Amino acid sequence: MNEVSSNFVSVLREIASKWQTVWSSGKVYDAEPDPKRPKFFLTAAFPYPNSPPHLGHARTYGTADVYARYMRMKGYNVLFPLGFHFTGTPIITMADDIARGDRELIDIFKSIYDIPPDKISMLADPLFMANYFKDEIKAALTEMGMSLDWRREFTTIDPEFSSFITWQFKKLSERGFVVKDTHPVGWCPVHNLPVGMHDTKGDVEPEIGEFTLIYFETDSGILPAATLRPETVLGVVCIWINPSEKYVSVEMDGKKFIMAEKAAQKLAFQVDDLRIVDKVDHSKLLELKAKNPLTNMFVPVIQAEFVDPLMGTGVVMSVPAHAPFDYFYIKKKGLKVTPIKVIDVPGEQVPLAVKLVDQHPPKGKEELEKLTEEVYKTEFHRGKMSPDVLQLAAPQHREELSKLVGASVKEAREMLTSFLIRKGQGRRIYEMMNRPVYCRCGNETVVKLLKDQWFLDYGNEKWKELSRELLAQMRLLPEEVRKDFQYSIEWLEKRACARTRGLGTPLPWDKRWIIESLSDSTIYMAYYTFVKTMRDAGIRATQLTPEVWDYLLLGEGDVKQVSQRSAIPEDVLSKMRNEFLYWYPLDSRHSGKDLIPNHLSFFIFNHAAIFPRELWPKQIVVNGFVLYEGKKMSKSLRNILSLRRAIRTYGADTVRLTVLGGAEIGTDSNFTDSDAKSVLEQLRWLYEFSRSITGSETVDVPERWLMSKLQLAVGDVTTAMEQLRLREVMNTLVYKLRYYVEDYLDMVKAANRGPNEKILRQFIETWIKMLFPLAPHISQEIWSSLGHRTLLDTEKWPVMESSLVDVESELSVEYIHSLIDDIKSIMNVVGGRAEEASIYVAERDKGELLRKVILELKQGKGFGELMKEMRPHDRESANLLRRVIEQASQMKVELREKVLAINLDELSVISKFSSYIAMKTGLKAVKAYEASMMKVHGVKKDSLPMKPAIMLLTKG
Repeated sequence: MNEVSSNFVSVLREIASKWQTVWSSGKVYDAEPDPKRPKFFLTAAFPYPNSPPHLGHARTYGTADVYARYMRMKGYNVLFPLGFHFTGTPIITMADDIARGDRELIDIFKSIYDIPPDKISMLADPLFMANYFKDEIKAALTEMGMSLDWRREFTTIDPEFSSFITWQFKKLSERGFVVKDTHPVGWCPVHNLPVGMHDTKGDVEPEIGEFTLIYFETDSGILPAATLRPETVLGVVCIWINPSEKYVSVEMDGKKFIMAEKAAQKLAFQVDDLRIVDKVDHSKLLELKAKNPLTNMFVPVIQAEFVDPLMGTGVVMSVPAHAPFDYFYIKKKGLKVTPIKVIDVPGEQVPLAVKLVDQHPPKGKEELEKLTEEVYKTEFHRGKMSPDVLQLAAPQHREELSKLVGASVKEAREMLTSFLIRKGQGRRIYEMMNRPVYCRCGNETVVKLLKDQWFLDYGNEKWKELSRELLAQMRLLPEEVRKDFQYSIEWLEKRACARTRGLGTPLPWDKRWIIESLSDSTIYMAYYTFVKTMRDAGIRATQLTPEVWDYLLLGEGDVKQVSQRSAIPEDVLSKMRNEFLYWYPLDSRHSGKDLIPNHLSFFIFNHAAIFPRELWPKQIVVNGFVLYEGKKMSKSLRNILSLRRAIRTYGADTVRLTVLGGAEIGTDSNFTDSDAKSVLEQLRWLYEFSRSITGSETVDVPERWLMSKLQLAVGDVTTAMEQLRLREVMNTLVYKLRYYVEDYLDMVKAANRGPNEKILRQFIETWIKMLFPLAPHISQEIWSSLGHRTLLDTEKWPVMESSLVDVESELSVEYIHSLIDDIKSIMNVVGGRAEEASIYVAERDKGELLRKVILELKQGKGFGELMKEMRPHDRESANLLRRVIEQASQMKVELREKVLAINLDELSVISKFSSYIAMKTGLKAVKAYEASMMKVHGVKKDSLPMKPAIMLLTKG
């Protein structure tokens, strides 16, 4: 970074500190109910204080802050609070890593996050860590200029909050949404507890899939093949095992099985009576023949290196007609095995897997996986079970399996799974579909069939229907994520809601369990509305009985009786209830796209379960991730940029604009040093220019054009802000408006006069009002330097003044810019030797012809229809009409509308801007003539309306 930029960063940091002090001392963001004003309540996901904040936090909280500031300027009474998520395993696991002396983590804390060495050892205490990083997060967000009401801050281990969560779970239980059941869950085999997204490294949600285990009998025991596609079992041609893995004999369900040792160890978490009996000689397995339980046919056991011992059982059934991987391997190894087709796809004679592999021989695993996905999807959606399956089925099964013929793949899958289990020839098992998923302790998670555990029953159809209803009436930004929420609501089933390890609230009816972190963070937004009043009144957790919560959140009970029983003053209870009713429902919830399958969907489910419809949340805003120099930030890459270091390096407003303007909402933003420096330079220019505005009082085309551009920008930015299209907003406010100002200054300079001071000032003031939500510190500083004593938070958001949109000046300047581009193009051809330009504009009647053609095109008429209807009387007229129609057809819609509104006097416009054209092109002179002068000057060219003929006079 050069010296000028470094010096300006120092200026930005001083400005930020100055205004943060003003906002804090003035309690600017302390929000209280005001019945005279419309309210807007928004929240962002509260952070786990298990590490310092990085650039990703700037986006989640920054997007919410931009929205909060914008809504304040729109006249809303805005509440934007933040608490801290202490519960669950993230903090305690990170503390354990410090206690174990994790060198990588300790080095990152020192070198990337700048944590003093004497503090690091103290982070081994989970509560010290939580409070230390809570303060770090608060400091970073304050330095970023977040407009938060810190009076409402709380942690999820506060006794009063635990009382709130206890009430929530009792309500869910009363409504039948908490059940004790047996269900598969992600599981840490070391700490023996369920794991969810926030319990895993990288915050990965364990995805559990159901497999069907099919029993292939041999003389030495059963080979259990795990499959997601039991409908293909009639087409099995062999059994794969991995020659590099150890296989063992296992007793399970009273039978003897043979499977990979690693698979057996893992499967023991699902099957209570599983017991490893003995090791199995690998070579002996290859001598076996395995009996297909549905066909009674014996198939060979063949070794295959691709078999994963940790997926299923390490025993795989091969169906090459329907599995590209199998067919490719058989073909590659030259195995004499014939594919057996059991699924028909309309229009396909050859099995689809065979056809695709033969037509598009895959070059690697990635291409094979793509072919596999194509086959599976096509067969699932279009496939029907072949009539051949009856001939393949063993005689004793044919009558019962006759229903398979013509059945869809989905129907056949369910039918055959049920049949195999009923006949004792199979069972269900569960597998981690996105493995490996690691617990925060570092161990790979497994799937455990958890018995007698407490679950939130998100599979409850009544609950799903309420959640669908809530989602349907909710606004989502971006709207494209709706399908992800719809999928999540349908996909969610029972979810373990308690742990035996970590900080948090005990399960009300079973104190041995702690409510897990994604289950206690679903309706906590309601707690923000009255936590300050509760704290100020000195209310203790013991006073917060279920009756108190019923009154505060549901309006149930008599306030006098509730007051008497809880010893909470009646006026305090009433105030808290009124605060809740004023702020609720939540108007906007902000979080990352990775939380759609869990937290954000749970947020929908729990609000639908607890609150009446009029208190359901109104909107969810989902943002993407933040990349750093094109890569995801991670400990392994050591490319994490801490938020506080980024602020020190570039300044808070630079970071805000670069992160928030780097991509549209919902997509990933890429923070780069070059982008940050570009933004920094734009801010420096704006800061310095705003302090040097002087000029005249002249108002002419350039002034009308500048004010028109400003009004159009106000309209565009306002529309974009409503949709939080912050990339568009940033590009307009940081780059486009500067271009307009500089272009205007060139126009008046070319006209040998000064700029209009009043208009420039008005332009800058409107500009920084719109910039304020994204870059609040420098905007407020410029506003103040212009002599204003008010805070921009209290200023009204600019409104587009249509009366100042000047179509004629817009068209004039657009015409001149197009002309400049054409002259430059010609100069490139002639090598830049030109000194003068003679420009010949079309006759005004040709302009009328152009307007008439545009009107006809607006009515949907085509070229032929126009030529026939307008009837040119000679070849010359026909040629002109053809060229005008082509010209009009190629015009952008916006330009067409301007041409319709104004029959531009091109000669006058060029004459007025001749000096500007010369300045921009480097010519010594620019002269404009009527088209009739071309014959006089011996020019053999033609001109069209808005497209004049250009002649350049070159040197020599």
